[in-house]
Amino acid sequence: MFTKTRAFLSDERGQDLVEYSLLCVIIGCVVVAYLTGVGTSLQGILSKISSSLDTVDQTLQ
Repeated sequence: MFTKTRAFLSDERGQDLVEYSLLCVIIGCVVVAYLTGVGTSLQGILSKISSSLDTVDQTLQ
């Protein structure tokens, strides 16, 4: 019984898979956080462009 437990605890197969999975999750969280910030900035920029185009359109009419 102790031999099987010791063998199980010292077995490192699959460790790389867990490490790469955690790395992918961390990278995914960083990307989502970055894109959320970029989305908010992009929305503000597009809103300014839209209001500018409305002003030009009203001026030309």
